[in-house]
Amino acid sequence: MRTRTINCGIIGVGHLIRHVLPAMVKADAGFLLSARNRETAAELGRRFDLEIVDQNQAIVDRSELVILAVRPFHAVEVMRSVAFRSDQTVLSFCAGVPSAALAPVVAPARLVMAMPVVAAAYGESPTLLFPDDAACRALLEPCGPVVALADEAQFTPASVIACYYGWVHELIGQMIDWTQSQGIDPAAARLLVAQMTRAAATIIRERTEDSPAQLLAELATPRSFTLSGLEDLRREHAIEAWPNAASRLAERLKGGK
Repeated sequence: MRTRTINCGIIGVGHLIRHVLPAMVKADAGFLLSARNRETAAELGRRFDLEIVDQNQAIVDRSELVILAVRPFHAVEVMRSVAFRSDQTVLSFCAGVPSAALAPVVAPARLVMAMPVVAAAYGESPTLLFPDDAACRALLEPCGPVVALADEAQFTPASVIACYYGWVHELIGQMIDWTQSQGIDPAAARLLVAQMTRAAATIIRERTEDSPAQLLAELATPRSFTLSGLEDLRREHAIEAWPNAASRLAERLKGGK
């Protein structure tokens, strides 16, 4: 049996953990699951042969690293009900809960914040991390690329991009529906649109010597169909709506709304 290098307790076993845990179990870590959301905990416990613990304090007492994945509006209340040690780390997955609210209630433990998305199940989650922490990074790397931030002020605007990940689902869905409406087989339409979206993202990610605008210019040449469609989108203000939505959301998050 492989020796586990760190014991991790998970408080809050819901939708996010259902998708993130299959990646994290690939790390050198042992896991305890809280009984919160018993159905999901039982499913994951059976799947990965993990122990379910009824009391949050018992999880904390047996863990070196505690992952907090409850709903954000419950985070402070849940953490206030347990006591931590100075040699522990709390890794928060609670979107929109700043360290100013959470750090005092997990003290003397060290607080680290992260933002994975459900694509972690396929090793495709770009996961925000602040501050950088070796144990947390090792735990999250199987989920996908870890993006460590230099300071907490960057965390809120960067976390908006986790919401952008959700918005892209709507765009992809609309384009799948349109493709199907043109008589394309549903499975082929889904694969075509999803893979074309991934292809664009891959070019942006890999060709770092060129800006996104330069890469687009290679495609949207004069009199091209790509440019024609792009001009339609710009006339309808479809492109600028995305950063505008991001800015409004960032302001709400900064204001705690």
